[in-house]
Formats: sequence, C-alpha cells, structure tokens
Amino acid sequence: MKVIFVASGNKSVGTVSPFVRSQYESLRREGLDMLLFPVKGKGWKAYAKAIVQLHKLVRKERPEVVHAHYSVCGVVAALATCGTRSKVVVSILGSFPRPSFKLRWVRFFIKHVWDATLVKSQRTASQLGMDLPIVPNGVNLEQFALVDNKTAREHCGFEDGKKYVIWCSNPSRSEKRFPLAQKAVERLDDEHVILYPVFDKSHDEMVEYMCAADLLLLTSVCEGSPNVVKEAMACNCPVVTTDVGDVQWVTGGIPGTVVAPFGDVDALSEGIRSAIAFGDRTKGRERIVSLGLTTHDVAEKIKTIYDSL
Repeated sequence: MKVIFVASGNKSVGTVSPFVRSQYESLRREGLDMLLFPVKGKGWKAYAKAIVQLHKLVRKERPEVVHAHYSVCGVVAALATCGTRSKVVVSILGSFPRPSFKLRWVRFFIKHVWDATLVKSQRTASQLGMDLPIVPNGVNLEQFALVDNKTAREHCGFEDGKKYVIWCSNPSRSEKRFPLAQKAVERLDDEHVILYPVFDKSHDEMVEYMCAADLLLLTSVCEGSPNVVKEAMACNCPVVTTDVGDVQWVTGGIPGTVVAPFGDVDALSEGIRSAIAFGDRTKGRERIVSLGLTTHDVAEKIKTIYDSL
C-alpha cells in the first residue's frame, strides 16, 4: 500500500513536526510505501500552491491513501485528490476549547468530504459530537530510552541541590501559557526550584532533559493528546499538567503525576510541590506500554484503518 503523508513544513527543526516524522517512520517499518509531502509557507497562496503540487504528486504516484495531519492540511488533501481514487484520511491533532467557526467547518468535512477522520482523545470526539476513531500518537521507546539521571543532569548542566521543572515549548507561544507556569513556580517561593524552558531541541536532546528533570510541567490552553506528556512518562519523569486532551487517561493517577483543574494556578503550584516531594522516578514507561501507546502499537491501528478503506 502506498501512502502520502501531508503535514505543515514550517517547523524550525526539520521539515515536519517530530511526531509526524515518527509516525511516518513507524508506518514504513510496518511495510507501507510512504511518501512525505510538507506544506511549505503560510497563507492562502502557500496552500493554493500546495494543492497544485500535491495533485501532481497524487496523479504521478497513485497512492491508495493520502493522510493529512491538521485540519487545514486535510482541506489541501481533499482538493488535491479530486478526480482521483485516493482516499483521504485526516488526523485532528488538537481540541476545540469553545464552539467556533472552525468547529463547524471541520464537522462538515468529516461528514461529507474526508473518507476517515482520526482524533487524539475522547475529549475532541465529544467536542465534535461524533463517534470517531481515537488514535493518540505513540512514543518510540527505543528513541525515548532511559538515561541515568545523574549523567543526564551533567549533560544538561543542571546544578546539584536544585529542582528543575522543565517546560517544553517556546515561551512566545501564547496558547502554551508560559506566564501561568511562571506564576505556579513563583508561588512555591523556593529559590531551589528552577523553571527551565526547553525548546528547539532534537528528540535525542529532549530525552536527556526528561531524564534529568525533577518534573515536566504542561500549562496549555488545549491539546489533543500531548506528546510531551507521553514522552516524559516514557522517561519515567514526574508530570504536572493542566486537564487538557487525554492526560487524565494517559497518566492514570500513577504516583508522581498530577492533573490540575484547568487554569487553576494554586492547584498547579501544589501539584509541583507534590511531584517534587515524591522525589523519585515514576512508572510512566510501564503505563505507556500497558495503554498500547508505543509507535508500533499505534502504527498497527492506523494500518487497520487504511485497510478498511
């Protein structure tokens, strides 16, 4: 089976998001003939150009499936496959924090245009009001392997006697709410607790930080199935997160993980205090395996959906 992956190509590290690349490679390992089409640029001119280019590629390669990541790329894929026999599969990666025009047009495309739509969490399916396949992104456990905590701290330059709270995104991204993370840490009033933003790093570097950190903090407005939480759990890193996407299900209440009510800075601060007091590595890696959230498990689920089309 031949599949074309379509995704935004505007990331500063690599051509597409690391999780898209990881899923692409996992499907290749399952024996699929994979091609990658990054949508380059922003704005309607860039997307119009992408539609033309993708249409030519589809005509040439004749893939059974065109799998788009993000809803706008789903529109590009739908228009580019007009007049062909290729099926369009779309992964909705985020969630919808409130009713919106986007929510309405996405529903329309799911019902009338796309051949199959995958969501990352039950929360997103409920927001759409539809019974859709729930397929979170998986974690490559070979890539996110355990590194000795002391060795990792040395590589990351972490000081002895300090507790490091890593926050893995660009602080300039308002939807990730770095100011909320700052407030939550400041309320601890503890000079030994350091909030440490980590971004624009390779996966290999991220493994070092997650194995070195005392906990990972997530403060996003909305998420589908946040990869960073699953990756941190694969490194047995304690996690404190706002209640977004599927984090309640993924963390499962294992010791060393805290899910705080959405936007509650006091609960986040107490969660950080609790995770630091836990003072150990978690059993997050076991939890990821038990939930079937390895890249191999997820690739098999996606392949089954392709086969059904």
